[in-house]
Amino acid sequence: MRTAVIIGFAAVAVSSACTVVAPGNPDGGMNKPILIPVRPDALPAPKPLEASVLVVANLERSSVNLADKYAAIMGGLGTFLDTVGLHIKNTGLIATYGDHWGPRLLLGRRDGAPTGPGLELLISAAASTNTQIQDYDHLLPFIGSTLGNVSDQDLPIALRLLASSGNFDGDGETSEGKNLIAFGRGLNAEPLSAIQGGIERSALFDEPRDLFIVVYLQALPRRCALDSAACLVDGRKESDIFLETNPDGTATWLNFNGTGMQVGHILHVAIATSEGEDLGAFRTRCSKVAGFPSTLFDVMAPSPNAYFVPLVSALNAANPGTGSIGDFCDLIGQSPEAAIMKLGKSVAGVLGSR
Repeated sequence: MRTAVIIGFAAVAVSSACTVVAPGNPDGGMNKPILIPVRPDALPAPKPLEASVLVVANLERSSVNLADKYAAIMGGLGTFLDTVGLHIKNTGLIATYGDHWGPRLLLGRRDGAPTGPGLELLISAAASTNTQIQDYDHLLPFIGSTLGNVSDQDLPIALRLLASSGNFDGDGETSEGKNLIAFGRGLNAEPLSAIQGGIERSALFDEPRDLFIVVYLQALPRRCALDSAACLVDGRKESDIFLETNPDGTATWLNFNGTGMQVGHILHVAIATSEGEDLGAFRTRCSKVAGFPSTLFDVMAPSPNAYFVPLVSALNAANPGTGSIGDFCDLIGQSPEAAIMKLGKSVAGVLGSR
């Protein structure tokens, strides 16, 4: 049976006193119960639950304009989850559509690990050696270590660099989930060389945590509908692949070294533009979000193809609470706190049996 665990959103009722039985009176009277108040703040704090996060970001060239928004969404969601007792131990980022090197980690972050030199400094150093700094592949040997544990300050710079490379436009790709599934299947694979990125995925995602959270960042139309032939991976529907389990209940598509990950502990969080909404209605609605930057309409659009809505529905039907959707427009306005809180609660509110 799955056990639902609500994390940090309601006070836990605890006993306000304990009972001690005092000795009877010298004249043989009955024992007398004495109530001793117990202060709730004297109780030991519960051990925070831990999570790994894998961000799947659309890094087509137009997303250069969204780098700051991507970084803000990632930071805001992570901060909120931490405040409600879900500690992010490690974060990785891959592209929605893979490049010529195949599925690989593009950015990583480990909790508590020191970050390397700043990206701007490293790019300047590369330029001094006549390296083609416009060429992401040529820059990788210089910046790979910093990308492997990227700082908050460098995150938007790294995202702009990745998008501007043009490597992740996904020319000819029709599937939304193919790169993610291939990445998960090869999670325990050998590390890549420096020219391919060099970030070892099995070292970053070294072991299963309480939760594995897949966060999708998608501001452009989906390239396929979930039920369409264009979305099939190895001839199979992507939702079926995400839900398939080994005999012990672990997900078949996410291959950690050693112990696997229970499928009910893998959450999919889609932060995307709407599906099935008219372009005019989409722009009217998003314009009403306080502080929404209308200049981004050039790089954002709703999707005529329904992908995330049926995916989340299928995931929740099999394992309630494992799928969530946040509206991209709501999360990039002037005051996204309410949208982050709503999404964060849906993420942190359910945990499968451990």
